[in-house]
Amino acid sequence: MTKKIFYGCGNLGYSVIGQTVSNFFMFFATSVMGLSGTLVGIAVAISTIWDGFGDTIMGYISDNYPMGKLGRRNGYMIVATIGMSIINILLWCIPNSISVIFKFVWMLASLLLLETFNTMFATPYMALGNELASDYNDRTKINATSTVFYLIGIIIPSVLLIIFLPNTEEYPIGQLNPKGYFYISLVTSLICLAFGLVSSIFTIPKPKIASTMQNSEKSPNTDKILDNSQNKEKQTKPKLNLKNLMTSFLLAFKDRRLCRIIIGYVLTSVATVFLCSVGLHFFTYSFFYSSKQITFLLLTLMLGTILSQPLWVFISKHKHKKPALIAGIITTILSVFGVIFVYLFRIEIYNISYLLMLIAVFICGVGSGSLYSLPISIYGDLIAEMSNGKDLTATYSGTITFASNIGNSITQLVVGIMLDLIHFDSSEQVQTLGVQTGLALILFVGVQSALILACFVFAGHKEKHENLNELN
Repeated sequence: MTKKIFYGCGNLGYSVIGQTVSNFFMFFATSVMGLSGTLVGIAVAISTIWDGFGDTIMGYISDNYPMGKLGRRNGYMIVATIGMSIINILLWCIPNSISVIFKFVWMLASLLLLETFNTMFATPYMALGNELASDYNDRTKINATSTVFYLIGIIIPSVLLIIFLPNTEEYPIGQLNPKGYFYISLVTSLICLAFGLVSSIFTIPKPKIASTMQNSEKSPNTDKILDNSQNKEKQTKPKLNLKNLMTSFLLAFKDRRLCRIIIGYVLTSVATVFLCSVGLHFFTYSFFYSSKQITFLLLTLMLGTILSQPLWVFISKHKHKKPALIAGIITTILSVFGVIFVYLFRIEIYNISYLLMLIAVFICGVGSGSLYSLPISIYGDLIAEMSNGKDLTATYSGTITFASNIGNSITQLVVGIMLDLIHFDSSEQVQTLGVQTGLALILFVGVQSALILACFVFAGHKEKHENLNELN
């Protein structure tokens, strides 16, 4: 249990920065920095595609090139934690006085570096979680524990929003204060550094050879045997070249079941991108919520997600993971329709609209709780099932994150272009009714379409027990 907690700490450090960027950067770059949605979408898309290719390379490197006593995972995680913490601060320091082209270059360079370190952490981290699991149910528990820490990391930026971006005389809309984002980046970087290092250091695997020597006397031939085994390992270590990278990358796509989970996971990620990229715009300009009200909405969403984790563990244990995942997606879809209802009748139900929004968002959190842990857990089950003595955990993990990042990059670009198409004007504190409706359509259509497609994709997945039933 202790190792699970230390492992989960890493996801908190990783998510606190990732969620800050996901929730606030599109709004910060367009509304605060005054950049067009298309430019921001292009920069985010390029960095995400870069991250996607990096996932594949990092997975291959992590599987085949250990960092001495730190092993194949933890050494990379330590370096990445330090890198993420530094670059995160630089990303939010873009001067408002420089030209648009220099803003774009600063933004793009920072995003590329941040995504590089994100990859260096996330891919080995995901592989480490699969390796720590002892069986089918233990894998769900590890992912659920990690998800709770991940969601705590998501909550923190929402709390910092109300602390550093309050409504003031200078900034009646607190979300438009550029200094507040800098202070948020300082706090999130310190959190990432602390929790990332704790996770990376306290989950370093113990040397197997050392443990076997404790209760036995070292033989005269031990050094010779160890030297021979190390030389053999060096000789059999694969070369890092394009052919080997492509071969390892395509392995996951050769299995239909892995492909199905990858596609479903990408679709759920796309839904999340629509929600995060447009959510702050939507609640600020379509509902005119203050930073305090938005913070309570985000906290309610995360509360539902965290509290639902034991529920999804229980359902997956007694009804298996696929039914639990489908139930979670359907719950999320229904709750989003609740948000649509509140928006459409926000004038008629003005006195209770915020309360109804809190209820709908909480239910959305409960449903989306399944999306954070179960798809990765199912993917891990398939990897473990396919293992034939060769450890490709990080390689397979890199493949799913690569596919997810490609989907996310395309979605970010689409969102940026859509903001320009609906004529979103960052210089206006009150947007036209057409822009408000456009923000609602982008959010609702994007999220619901992705979730409905994901539901159909996951429904076609056959778990191991289903395959055994067919054989019987």
